[in-house]
Amino acid sequence: MINLLPSDIKLQTRYAKYNRITIGYVRLVIAVTIILAGIFAGTIFYVNRETAQVAKSVQDRQAELDTKLAFQKKAQDISDRLAAIKSLETSQTRFSVLLDDLSKYLPQSVSLEGITLTGDDKKPLSIAIAANSYDSILAFRNAVLLSPRISGADLVSITSNATGFAGNVVIAFKPGQAK
Repeated sequence: MINLLPSDIKLQTRYAKYNRITIGYVRLVIAVTIILAGIFAGTIFYVNRETAQVAKSVQDRQAELDTKLAFQKKAQDISDRLAAIKSLETSQTRFSVLLDDLSKYLPQSVSLEGITLTGDDKKPLSIAIAANSYDSILAFRNAVLLSPRISGADLVSITSNATGFAGNVVIAFKPGQAK
């Protein structure tokens, strides 16, 4: 086929083809841009939602961890208290054993009025007694020395009162016998 069109029209036809192709590419770029913008918007929405869920999950786990740490701290405090009680229990003078021992050597006319810890390493125990005579208090001090657990007994005081006599005796234990 022979093209008899003038050269100006031929140029316009060529540029029209180029314009059509360019407009097609522009439309394609606009379509791809719109699609990518939609994908980016969806991704941002999805990431924000996931971030909120993860933040809530982290917050829940942190709260759970805080409660477990508080429980662990309480358990540690209780364990420390229990260890302190056990330590006190093992190092403390057992008055029930001591009372059995004292009752074996207690004269008939003497009664125990009180037992107190003095805090002294050498003479840790003070015993308050009441008796009807001065000699009964001396007999108690001498009788207590017969105990295999006691290494020494000293009279601190003897006083006279309306019902008889009152005295204080300080006792020291043999090594390892104060338990």
